[in-house]
Amino acid sequence: MSDKKFDKLRVSVLALGHMVNDSYSNVVPPLLPLLQAAYGLTYTLSGLIMTVFTFTSSIIQPVFGYFADRYGRRWMVALSVLWIAFFMSMIGIVGYLGLDPTGSYIVILALVGMAGFGSSAYHPQASAMVPRISGDHKGFGVSVFSAGGNLGYAIMPLLVVPVTAIWGLGGVMLLFIPGLLMAFVLQRYAPEAPVAAVQPAIRELWQDIRSVALPLTKVIGVVTMRAWLFFGLITFLPSYLIQYESQEWASMALSLMLVCGAAGTLLGGTMSDRYGRKFTIVSTLMLTGPLLLCALLTHDLLQLGFFALAGLALLASFSPAVLIAQGLIPKNQGMASGIILGFAIGIGGLGVSVTGAIADATSISIGMLSLVLLPIAAFLIALLLPGNVRPEKAGVRIAK
Repeated sequence: MSDKKFDKLRVSVLALGHMVNDSYSNVVPPLLPLLQAAYGLTYTLSGLIMTVFTFTSSIIQPVFGYFADRYGRRWMVALSVLWIAFFMSMIGIVGYLGLDPTGSYIVILALVGMAGFGSSAYHPQASAMVPRISGDHKGFGVSVFSAGGNLGYAIMPLLVVPVTAIWGLGGVMLLFIPGLLMAFVLQRYAPEAPVAAVQPAIRELWQDIRSVALPLTKVIGVVTMRAWLFFGLITFLPSYLIQYESQEWASMALSLMLVCGAAGTLLGGTMSDRYGRKFTIVSTLMLTGPLLLCALLTHDLLQLGFFALAGLALLASFSPAVLIAQGLIPKNQGMASGIILGFAIGIGGLGVSVTGAIADATSISIGMLSLVLLPIAAFLIALLLPGNVRPEKAGVRIAK
C-alpha cells in the first residue's frame, strides 16, 4: 500500500537519475555527423546503431521488470546509471584503437549494445518505485519522473557538441563523470524497493497479462508509434536540419523540442490526473502530426516555435500510457513498466532503421516527412483505448 504523502525528495532523486540515465541514450544522435564522416556510415548503418541500442535498452526491459517486481533493490538503479555511463563514454576510445572503419563500427555497435543494459535495468525498477511514493498524485509523480528522462535527452546534445568541438570524438570519455556522480546519489537517496512476501509464479503473471491482452495491445500500439517518431526525430533531425542550417542550430532545435517535451510530460501528467488518461492521450496526439509537419516545412524562428509545440504535444501522452498499463497489471507494475517503457518503445525504436532506409532510397527530407504519419496512426489506435474520449471529472478514472 502506497503512502498518501507525495515524497518530493525521492521522486526528485529518481527523476534526476532518469535524466542522467536517459541523457546517455542520446549520446549517439549528435555524434552521427562526426561518425559518418570518420567511418563512412550510410543512414542505414547509422540507424542500425540506434537499433542495436534500442534492442538492449528497451525490448528486453520486461525481463528486468520481472526481476524488479521480485528482487529489485536500490542498488539496481545506481548500478544501471553507472553501467550506461561507462559504456557510452567508451565510444571516445574507438579512434585510438587503430582499427579500420569496419572494425571501428563493430566496436561502436558492441559498446552501444552493452550500454543499453543500463537503461533496461533502470526503467522498470525506478518507474515501479515512483507511483508507490507519489501518494494520491500518481499521474504527477510519473510525469515528473518522465520529464527527467526527457530533459536528459535534451541536455546531452548541448554537452556533446562543445566537448567534441574542443577534443574531438575522444572527448566523449569525459561524459562518464555525470553518471559516476549520479550513481552515488541514487545509492544514498533512492527508496528501497520492497520484495513481495509471496513471489507469483511466471504462470500467474502470464495469466494476468493474457486477461488484459486486448487493451494492453492497444496501449503498446500507441506507444510503439510514438516511440518510432521520437527516436526517428532524435536520430535524423540533426542530419535533416544541417542541410539548411549549422550543426549548432540543429542541436538547438532538437534540444528545444526535447525541453518542451519535458514540459509536455508534466502537462500530460497533470491533465491525466484531472481529465483522464485517454482524453489526454487522444487530444495531444491529435495535435502532434500537424505541428510536426509545420515544423519540417518552415524555417528560422517559426520553425523553432513549431518544434517546441510538437515536442510539447508528443510527450504529453507519455505518463498516461504508463499508468494505463500499470493499472491493467497492478500486481506486476515493474513488468507493466517494462512492457511499455521497454518492449513497446523498443519495437518503435526498430522503426528507426526503416526511416533510415527510406532516407537512403529517397532523401533525408522524404524520410523525415514519413514520420508525420506515425502520430496519426497513434491517434487512431488511441481512440480504441479503454476509457472516455471526453474529459472526465477529477477523481473519476475509467482506465487507471
